[in-house]
Amino acid sequence: MQNKTFTFKLSDEGYYELLKYMPYFRKVYLFGIIGLFVISIVLFLSLNNSFQESASTSSQVMFAYISQVMFPALLALALSLVVLLVFYLYFRFRINTFLKKSARRLKEKYQPANDEEYMIVFDQDQMAFLLGNRQHRIGIGQNLKVISTSKNILFYNGDGKSHNKFYIPKYGDKEHQENVAYMTDYLEKSSEVEYKEQEKDW
Repeated sequence: MQNKTFTFKLSDEGYYELLKYMPYFRKVYLFGIIGLFVISIVLFLSLNNSFQESASTSSQVMFAYISQVMFPALLALALSLVVLLVFYLYFRFRINTFLKKSARRLKEKYQPANDEEYMIVFDQDQMAFLLGNRQHRIGIGQNLKVISTSKNILFYNGDGKSHNKFYIPKYGDKEHQENVAYMTDYLEKSSEVEYKEQEKDW
């Protein structure tokens, strides 16, 4: 079978997306979000308890209920949500900063000399992708996970942090787009590959 060759300029944006959807990083992100919610719940319970204890008493039953129960609880909830929002925004900011720096390092690591285009060969006979001038081989098998986004096809050879990963842009000249369509059709139909469309950003 004829090999399909992809040549393209490496970009920070491509590697940013590659890292963003990496299975390992998605797990870290999920645990981080769960941690923020746990902290917020603990904070709410603590603040609510403190406000309940400091609430003033009243002889009127309804007013006493509002002042001693409802208002402290709502105040604790509001403060907890504010803290959660601040922590979440800071968490997202730190993640984006880390991903951008890591993406830049990966681009510099794999960028060919003299700013030449990067080359990836899709070899069906070998059931593999051959990366770069050194033709580093990534087999098409059960370890290979493929995610299709609006801009790129992302490849992960395993779930670990240090496992091989690469991307191929969807857009380019006519031949490039035809090769992408041929490759994605093959991968979608392959029982050896975990292929999925990424519908929503996060």
